[in-house]
Amino acid sequence: MESLRCPHCNEIVQHKDGMPKEIITVFACRHCEELSVLFRDKIIPLKRQVLEHGTLDEKKEHLAEVIAAFLESGSISFPPAGGRPTIPPSIKRILENKYHKRLPRTPISDQEMDQFIKIDLECLDNPDYFRRIFGSKN
Repeated sequence: MESLRCPHCNEIVQHKDGMPKEIITVFACRHCEELSVLFRDKIIPLKRQVLEHGTLDEKKEHLAEVIAAFLESGSISFPPAGGRPTIPPSIKRILENKYHKRLPRTPISDQEMDQFIKIDLECLDNPDYFRRIFGSKN
């Protein structure tokens, strides 16, 4: 675990090493419970009051300030004009693994299609059946 300091209370907070650098993490400090954004080893404080109780315009302005802070720090880069954005290798691996896991190994047979239409399709509205097949949200 790499240690960083909370921008609100200056206490040490930890985050997971090896997290892809393209991931933006919003977290609450264990010490002061204030929110911060972590991106590429840079932490920007969030104003919880604004996010929870501010007007829509106040929220937009605050989030724009946070994005501007990342832009000014050079943490966010863009492809050259006219160039195509590239998917970072760490994200590409995640997407490829998820895609390959979902590919069926064999085509659906006529018998499987008939069973789905006659039995399973009718049961999808049943919450217990749905959870058993697709898993629960939790």
